[in-house]
Amino acid sequence: MPDSRLEQRNKKRLSVKFGYDKLEHIGYLSDVSPQGFFVESRIVYKSGIVINCELTTRNGEIILIEGRVQWSKKGAMRHSHIMKSGMGIYIQKFLKGEDVYLSLLDLREEKRLLIDRDI
Repeated sequence: MPDSRLEQRNKKRLSVKFGYDKLEHIGYLSDVSPQGFFVESRIVYKSGIVINCELTTRNGEIILIEGRVQWSKKGAMRHSHIMKSGMGIYIQKFLKGEDVYLSLLDLREEKRLLIDRDI
């Protein structure tokens, strides 16, 4: 099935703390775009809920985001190797580190261009 997304997604694997009132759950970031990202986690919130997310880069930089759960799916533990459990998060606003978040995406593009040029 072709991917019908309007924007390119980048694969990233960063630690994410998230929650409604406080950052009480832990997950992993993947499928990153300028508009949002996917959080892999066994804990999921219902669509429409606004949550806070704290992303930590490999350099230890902190990115704070307020985002809305666009969709979520919770897979059974025994199927975790087949189906990811998690949530799609739409970024509503950056509380800290917008430039750091966007630089994660830019670096991926620069590396892709360098690889394409070397081929």
